[in-house]
Amino acid sequence: MIGVGVDIGGTFVKLYVMNERGEIIRKEKMETSYEHGAEGFLKQIAAFVNQIKTQHPDQKVAVGVGAPGDVDNQRGVLRYNPNLKFKDVDDWPLADILEKHTGIRPYVANDATLAAWGVYESFLKREGTNVLVITLGTGVGGGLILNKELYQGSNGTAGEIGHTKIASTKTGPQCGCGARGCLEAFVGTIGIRRRVMEGILQHPQSILAQMVQKEQDFKIELVSRAAEQGCPLALKIWEDTGFFLGVGIANVVLVLDVDTVVLTGGVSGAAKYFLPAAENVLHHQQIQTPFKKLRLLVSRDPNIGGVGAAMYAIYQELKK
Repeated sequence: MIGVGVDIGGTFVKLYVMNERGEIIRKEKMETSYEHGAEGFLKQIAAFVNQIKTQHPDQKVAVGVGAPGDVDNQRGVLRYNPNLKFKDVDDWPLADILEKHTGIRPYVANDATLAAWGVYESFLKREGTNVLVITLGTGVGGGLILNKELYQGSNGTAGEIGHTKIASTKTGPQCGCGARGCLEAFVGTIGIRRRVMEGILQHPQSILAQMVQKEQDFKIELVSRAAEQGCPLALKIWEDTGFFLGVGIANVVLVLDVDTVVLTGGVSGAAKYFLPAAENVLHHQQIQTPFKKLRLLVSRDPNIGGVGAAMYAIYQELKK
């Protein structure tokens, strides 16, 4: 069996072709084209899938699609996403349109949810029974493996750890979702940037302040570069990031008693700076039972979303 994984982003779409052994046979990257509208864009993806069908006539092809935003995984509908610039993507029937053009009914889910399955299959090799995967980037996404199965909840929105509240919903920092106090507003790149800008106003002579001034733009790697040089401000920003992340993780662990937490996404590249603070929060929880054997790991595989989409499609087809 062949799995085609489609990882849809606001700027690029990543396409992965995999076999049952989890090997990547082919991968492509194409721009998210807006000029022909939403259906025209999906026709491009459908053309790729049909090409794979032609190249592998003796094998069944399964398709998985990871979409950013609020996804109805049962109907294969993208209910809402602010990052895709199509005018007609609210209640966007991804599965119906792709099935119409390929003859294959795809498995559609939130992109972070399918990234979680990619981590479970590719990184963990299915070791672990209950797993929380956190994607740390501009936003903070999450996915859950419960009892060795991908858990998507009643509405397909399970795992949204980024929008759990760790501060006041009245006075906490505002998140991109419009609410205040979300974990994402503290540990997503936008939240980290806010704290950097606040910090360099107070410490204009710091190494980090000088780097930001020289670059004339904020990049998350600047905080790590400054930390490498021993900048107290940068080290404090990463320490605070780890603390806030630890609080968010602890809340989920206390509710679900997961055995493994895996961090992925761009911000996870700085794990050596923030992980000790996160681990310290977990170590000092008053109720220690669910934390004693908890594994906190980091996966830096940039392919994990597309891999998860492809492998999940194969997994679902083999279960039939």
